[in-house]
Amino acid sequence: MRWVFALALSLVCGGGMTTVAQNVSRLYPREKLEADAARWGDQIRAEYRETILPQLTDSERAALSATKIEIPLLGHYGDPFEFYYENGQINLPALSLRFYSDLCVANAWLNGHGYDGTTVRDYVGVLFREAARYPPSPLPPLFRTLGVPDNAREEPAVSNRTDRNFGNTILFLLAHELGHALKKHNTHSRDPVQKRKQEIEADQFAIEVMRRIGQMPLGIEFWFDVEHFRHVAPTKVPTEAEWQKHLAALDHPVTTERLEALAVTIEKAADSFARNQTNQALWTQRTKMLAEAFRRMAPLANPVADMAEYSRVKKLYVADLKPRKAAFTMPGSEHEPEFNGLFAVRRTAASGAQDTVDLLLLRSGDDQVMGGYMNGKVDGFIQGDIKDGVLKFTWREGSATGHGIARSQGETLRGTWGTDEADQGGGEWVGVRVKRDTTR
Repeated sequence: MRWVFALALSLVCGGGMTTVAQNVSRLYPREKLEADAARWGDQIRAEYRETILPQLTDSERAALSATKIEIPLLGHYGDPFEFYYENGQINLPALSLRFYSDLCVANAWLNGHGYDGTTVRDYVGVLFREAARYPPSPLPPLFRTLGVPDNAREEPAVSNRTDRNFGNTILFLLAHELGHALKKHNTHSRDPVQKRKQEIEADQFAIEVMRRIGQMPLGIEFWFDVEHFRHVAPTKVPTEAEWQKHLAALDHPVTTERLEALAVTIEKAADSFARNQTNQALWTQRTKMLAEAFRRMAPLANPVADMAEYSRVKKLYVADLKPRKAAFTMPGSEHEPEFNGLFAVRRTAASGAQDTVDLLLLRSGDDQVMGGYMNGKVDGFIQGDIKDGVLKFTWREGSATGHGIARSQGETLRGTWGTDEADQGGGEWVGVRVKRDTTR
């Protein structure tokens, strides 16, 4: 995907919006990129032959038979978010692969050690801000700036999470570009309507390929998060009109429509994605939560939110990116804070009826929580905020909605729920944290 600005350096007069395609190839020595190109080239072509190609229909194979997959050292602009299709060739530059791999390592290490992973996003914004301000100067190295050790990947937990997220994302990106080739898209089009339609079609093909393979689309939300942040954080977008011009200048814009379409596509295929998992019901719910995450991301793709990000990153210093303790980590990491992780829940309704559900909570930032629950018969979502140690949330189960509260007592959650605006009266629930299997 050519996730780059169309103009190498342009100033859109009248609104104060600057769009840039910054060359940050000096972040890595050439010999490192040459080694990466050789290694990843063989791996990615093998992935296509052995994993993707067998899942394609005869007509799809015929249409893609002449398509080449190349790993150049750099894309057209030396931008590490360049993945693109042109002239019958899919290009996955070594710079882009190396940079995203390192972002995945940093994110996994920070989360696994109880640090705030949002510094990875901040680094992306600061990196491109510095590249725009001082083109000849050295750039802040990723690991050293974020306080991540050079040997972070040697930790099994970091390696496992990195391999999963990086592998899934590159499979998605490769399939996305194959979608452009298959549908004969004009990837150089500057028509914003056509461009958005093409992106959604290519995304849908990529998700369909992952569904056929049975590979969960985990990790791609991180790609969309940092890629969107890359274009937004160093870019001033003050008005809706300027925002539309900004989107029109991007080869692969991250739009609200695109994120919503991804959510719908993933949600519809939740059962199919979970079919190879031991606990299919739980993984169906996790897939639906992934779709919900894209929906939560969609409102951020607007000029008001992005102007706020621009203003925040503009004030950051490189020293501000050093590790800082987080209020949360991802489930399965070595530190599990309150209101985060997997819980076995028993619910008791006001009528006395009882049931059990698996509840998966994800805590982000200091106080925001989203989650999902299911037991094979019901599934629902919750979303809320923590204040003074109490989680106050809204819930949705089918067409029913309401509010609730929960308190953490060690490894146990206790709460109530109600309908409409009440946070009690509907029943009570108790959840016990599900311990990880540390013998594996």
